Amino acid sequence: MWLSSEFNRMAEKTFKAYEPDDAFFSTLLYGPEGVGKSTLLVKCCQRLKEKKTILYIDAQDFVKNYAFAAQEGTLSQFRLRLRTPGVLIMDHIEVLKGKTRSIEEFYHTYEALFQRNGRIICGFRGDPSQLGFLGEKLSSRLRGGLVVPILQPTPEDMLNYLRQMAYGKFLIVEDLVLELMAEEAANFPKAQSLMNGFIQFANRTDSALDHGALLLYLQERRYQEGLRPSPQNIIQKVAELTGVAAAAIYSTTRTPEVRQARQLAIYGIRSLSRLSYPEIGASLNKSHSSIMKSYQQFQEAVQKNPELREMLESLVKYFNSPDDEKTER
Repeated sequence: MWLSSEFNRMAEKTFKAYEPDDAFFSTLLYGPEGVGKSTLLVKCCQRLKEKKTILYIDAQDFVKNYAFAAQEGTLSQFRLRLRTPGVLIMDHIEVLKGKTRSIEEFYHTYEALFQRNGRIICGFRGDPSQLGFLGEKLSSRLRGGLVVPILQPTPEDMLNYLRQMAYGKFLIVEDLVLELMAEEAANFPKAQSLMNGFIQFANRTDSALDHGALLLYLQERRYQEGLRPSPQNIIQKVAELTGVAAAAIYSTTRTPEVRQARQLAIYGIRSLSRLSYPEIGASLNKSHSSIMKSYQQFQEAVQKNPELREMLESLVKYFNSPDDEKTER
């Protein structure tokens, strides 16, 4: 579902009218999470595919495919696919952060497309000033092309989005309910999740879609969120298990107790949340190399330290156990 409003008007007009032959070599679409960047890029791809050879690829797939091609000796085929389309759309380039070889490959892809007079469009969650992780040459070139923002939607935009959702689902929901949902949701995907979850809750509890039922649902939702193995929740549980304050785990303190608790948290996040080293680093404000080193150090330490192994088992058991067992604890 797409909501057209002031926060995305410039981006919508730009990509509806985008014609490769008349476009800048590079176009950067940027903005916060969950505001419709990918939707806009996919629509642009679908519109242009009848006119030009076009490739849409998520940066996560770029990283995986590049690593596989390097391992299997098929880099020439990988590069032929990435460097020959008339338009390459690379979405979620923030995923490249900390992946030095993938960034280097992306830089050469950029250069090859430029030499062939192709076009490149990038989607980025963040602000152009945060592109430094790509290196000075590539980040400055992306900033030097056409730079198009999607801004943060206003509360009124979020409310209108929820109204559209309710209308599309043939629901009669009073504005008081939708206003509370709009306050709760940080972006459009979260608004969708909130609306769908509320409908399921109402069906499960045989409730009306009214204000009282929404309050009960939000209470249940917040409780469930607290049980999810997110970095924040894992760090909080590690703090309970080790007696080291969560603030100390986030800090730069390097006492043995804090370092061990931080390593346990990093290992737990990697194992339970399946996040990449750069993503874990972003959660703890550390470099991906230091996160990797901590992970490896913990792997070695847990083999020699029964107490540490017991804490790890307790951490894993907590997040893998049924909710009722967690409640009892």
